[in-house]
Amino acid sequence: MSKRPQKKKKTRPKPSSPADSDMPRRRARVILETLEVTRGHDGFLRGKPEPVLLVAAYRTNGVLPASLVSRLLLRARIEQDMPCRVELAQRELRYDARFADEERLLLLVFAVEENGGEGVASLYAAFENPGQLLIYDASEAIPNPRTLEEWAKSECSAPCARPIEVLLAGSALAEVTDSDQFIAASAFSVFAQARSDEAWRLPFLARDARNDWTLLLRMRID
Repeated sequence: MSKRPQKKKKTRPKPSSPADSDMPRRRARVILETLEVTRGHDGFLRGKPEPVLLVAAYRTNGVLPASLVSRLLLRARIEQDMPCRVELAQRELRYDARFADEERLLLLVFAVEENGGEGVASLYAAFENPGQLLIYDASEAIPNPRTLEEWAKSECSAPCARPIEVLLAGSALAEVTDSDQFIAASAFSVFAQARSDEAWRLPFLARDARNDWTLLLRMRID
């Protein structure tokens, strides 16, 4: 008795994953344009300040811990009398990925007046461990330190980024910069999936007001 040939089972196509279809790919570019120096101080008889900008971009969906996706260190040279503008040669920070609807990009920037360089190196390394960073708005009467993913949920509208205070492993940044002088920090967050092209102003005002800088940058998501 001959056996009937068995029919081959039809293979059902696997459903595409969100990364393949639902999540559009976006390219984020942060273009550093100009540093405005209203006031600058580098100590008694020590000449002009030596500004250093430490920039980090984090990806977060507000639930999972924030993850570092790109960072940049830029030294600006002041060669004229203050107040002045220092052009930053269009230095860029880039990140290209797929994003879900709720995901955000958080940009965190530290401004430091460099002397020995040890503090700058420590802060730049600290970007690698976002879990050690807690931030809160500098305007808060009662500080409420939050994780990066928690803070990123708050709305921020261009062009004004928000001055913030930062704790690194429980200590204020001014306490961990050694010979360098921590000036201030600013941050903002945007939806990563939304196309945009916005100019931002990030203020850095030292507690003693002797250093007053503003970073002008453009953030493009396409």
